[in-house]
Amino acid sequence: MQTALQITRTEFRGRAERLLEHIRAQKLSGVVLFDGAYVHYFSGFAFIPTERPIAFVMNAQGEQAMFVPRLELEHARAQTGIERVEHYVEYPYTPHPAHVLASLLAEMGIGQRIGADSNGYPWIFGYRGPALSEMTGAEVVRVTAFV
Repeated sequence: MQTALQITRTEFRGRAERLLEHIRAQKLSGVVLFDGAYVHYFSGFAFIPTERPIAFVMNAQGEQAMFVPRLELEHARAQTGIERVEHYVEYPYTPHPAHVLASLLAEMGIGQRIGADSNGYPWIFGYRGPALSEMTGAEVVRVTAFV
């Protein structure tokens, strides 16, 4: 008999609820997490960070989304159970993934004060993109101490 250890959807929902309470208490419009460990902790989506940006996004109303390259679309849907999975075609490509993410944030009502683990996706393996504050015009508040 083989036993698999798996974190339940209920546990992920509980984690997201605690994060939601925090962003509301801090009067943030939402949160964007780029770090692979943080994304996995709140969504169950495991990935190795590359030049292709990936993020977990949640607005102050509790609506969640994943932001992934097209290559990871089905994987993100299957792994997370999150309904909204936005994707971009590739990096480098036009439009730049940062612009696709900015549109997602705007559609979700995330602006003015955004909680984040960093001010944009890190510049790794050749990725180059604007800061989160630059592409949204928002104040970015670090939430890593809570996360």
